[in-house]
Amino acid sequence: MSDAAPEAAPVPERLSYTSPPALMTAVVLSIVLLSVSMFGWWAIGEEIRDKITWPQAGTLLFFVFLMIGIMLSIGYSRLWADERGVIVRNGPFIRRFTIAQIAGVRLRPGDAWTSLLLKTGDGEEPKRQPVLAIQFLEGEAGRRKVVDLRRWLVARGAGAAPSTGAQPTGDTPSAGGAVPQSSPTDGPIA
Repeated sequence: MSDAAPEAAPVPERLSYTSPPALMTAVVLSIVLLSVSMFGWWAIGEEIRDKITWPQAGTLLFFVFLMIGIMLSIGYSRLWADERGVIVRNGPFIRRFTIAQIAGVRLRPGDAWTSLLLKTGDGEEPKRQPVLAIQFLEGEAGRRKVVDLRRWLVARGAGAAPSTGAQPTGDTPSAGGAVPQSSPTDGPIA
């Protein structure tokens, strides 16, 4: 038997995360909404259906499909991390961050989803950017994603102060790390 500590897994070149519970919830709720809408259309009876004009029916269909689209876009929220930086898609909104902008990753007990901590450059606490692709509801898998993302960021120098000369605006690390670190899934990287 060897007393040597196990080697840490190598840090991957790229990361890509989505939240299976969020996706499953979005798909199930979309199916339920579509089913209830179809049942409601059938349940109102032929006499009332005949009185509904095409613009009225079109408006109802528009709102049903709009709600389904919103639910699915939130369910398909993703996080990508590669040599260009970190891309976060929360619903229909896409945000891109360079590695130098990121001070840390946080997922505390009670948080619904992960937050990227972004450097503010003015000595204040880091700004939080929600990441719906990593949810607390995922349990151990979600915590593992956060740890892997933090390892990936540390390997690329996130959270560290620039080593030479002038610092570009927005790249200054928060004073003293700003948030105390209490677990591998909480707090800044620095």
